Amino acid sequence: MDNNHGYSTTFLRVVLGLLFLVPGIMKIMAPDGIIGMLGNDLGFPAPTLFGWILILSEIIFGLALVIGLKVEYAVWPLIIIMAVAIFTVHIKDTENSMMWIDVLIRVGTIASLNLLRFTGPGKLSVSAE
Repeated sequence: MDNNHGYSTTFLRVVLGLLFLVPGIMKIMAPDGIIGMLGNDLGFPAPTLFGWILILSEIIFGLALVIGLKVEYAVWPLIIIMAVAIFTVHIKDTENSMMWIDVLIRVGTIASLNLLRFTGPGKLSVSAE
């Protein structure tokens, strides 16, 4: 095998980490938006609590993916976030064909996170392989 083995996993890990980290940072700058959506639009109980759990999870576990720290554990909260998003936000209007694209993107993200769970962090990670 050549010396580049593992860098594709690293690329996937960093991109997926940024996919959660960047929106998490944006949400922490204006938490009222996500808290309002959870409470008013989706009817979550304790929207402030769940909003902060979401924000902190995206930041903490997104950063864990970016640096490659405990990837096999860090993917689980992110998989849960994607699954909840599918069922509470993206599957609303079955008449809208664009909704299915959003669902497929989230399913692809879940599949990619699951792949990382099995392959490990790849090269250039804090966790040793």
